Amino acid sequence: MKSKRIAICATSVPFVRGGGEIHVESLQRELVKRGFEADLIRVPFKWYPRSEIIKGALAWRLLDLTGSDGQKIDLVIATQYPAYVVKHPHKVVWLIHQMRQVYDLFGTPYSDFTNSPEDKRIRDSIRSIDARALGEARRIFTNAQNTANRLSRYNGLRGEALYHPPKLADLYHNERYGDYIFSVGRLDKMKRVDLLIEAMKHTKTEVRCLIAGTGRERESLEKTIEKAGLGHRIDLLGYVDDKRQVELYANCRAVFYAPYDEDFGYVTLEAFRSRKPVITASDSGGVLEFVEHHRTGCVCPAGDARAMAEQIDLLYSDNDLCRSLGEAGYERVKDISWDVVISKLTEGL
Repeated sequence: MKSKRIAICATSVPFVRGGGEIHVESLQRELVKRGFEADLIRVPFKWYPRSEIIKGALAWRLLDLTGSDGQKIDLVIATQYPAYVVKHPHKVVWLIHQMRQVYDLFGTPYSDFTNSPEDKRIRDSIRSIDARALGEARRIFTNAQNTANRLSRYNGLRGEALYHPPKLADLYHNERYGDYIFSVGRLDKMKRVDLLIEAMKHTKTEVRCLIAGTGRERESLEKTIEKAGLGHRIDLLGYVDDKRQVELYANCRAVFYAPYDEDFGYVTLEAFRSRKPVITASDSGGVLEFVEHHRTGCVCPAGDARAMAEQIDLLYSDNDLCRSLGEAGYERVKDISWDVVISKLTEGL
C-alpha cells in the first residue's frame, strides 16, 4: 500500500530556534519512522510592522497544499499562528500556541499591543482569522491542557491535550544530585531567568547556578549578576550542545523552570526524565500540569524570590527529598510516548 503524504505546517522566524522548531522536527521524524511520507512546510513570519501579521496569514491562505508533484497530500497538520490558516480538506491542528499578544498576554508587560485604533483593528482581525481557520479543522489537539484552556476561553473551541516526549527522551538519566541548580532555555523575559538570579541573592547555602541558553536578555542578566556580586556562584554558559545538556541535567541538584504562563515546556519533562525536581512558580501555566508542590518539585508564589530561595536551600540541604521528588517526577512522565500522538493525529487516514 502506498504511504500517506502528510504536510506539517509551521511558522518560521529566521535565525531563531526554540521549542516550536524542535516540536515540528520531532513530529516529522516520528511520522517517517512509522511509514508516512512527511514533509515540513515553513513560511517565514514577521510581526512588525503590524501589517506584516495579517500578511503572514494571507500568505498561508493562498497556498495550495492539496497536492504536490502531481500527487495528493492526504493530511495537513498545522501548529501555530499563522500556519493553521492554510486551507485543506483534511486539516488537523496540533496547537503549540496562538498569537498570545492579542489574547492572554494583552495588557501584560509581555505584549506591546495597546488599545490604539490600529492595534484594536489588528487584534480583532487576528481573532476573526483564528475563529475561521481553527473552526475549519477536522480536529484540534493542543500541546498541553493550558493551551486547550486558552482556546476554550477566548475562541469557544475545544482542544484535546496531546503530550509528547522531549527530543532526547531516551538519553536523559541521573548520575548524582550535585551542588548546582540548572536552568536551560532561551534567554527571554517570559522565561524569567531574572527571578532565579534574584532568588540566588537570598539563599543561605553555597548552592551554585548554571544557566544554559542564548537570547536577547543575556546582556541584562550579565549586568544583574555583576551588580549582585554573584559572579562566583552563577555561570551563564551560553549555547550548550545536546550531549552537554544531558550531562548538566544528570548532575544538577534541581532544575529551575518558572516561565510566565507557559504553554507546555520541554524543560519539565527533561528534568523529570533525569529524575530531578523542578522549581517553578504558581503562575507558570502548563508546567503545573506536571509539577506538584513537594510531590514532584517546588511551586513558589508568583514573583516571590525569597520563597524560591527557601526552596532552593531546602533542596540543597536534603538529598533524600531531591531523590524522592525526582523519582516521583519520573513516574509522572515516563509513559508519555509518540505512539499515542501519531495515532491520534493520523486517525482516519
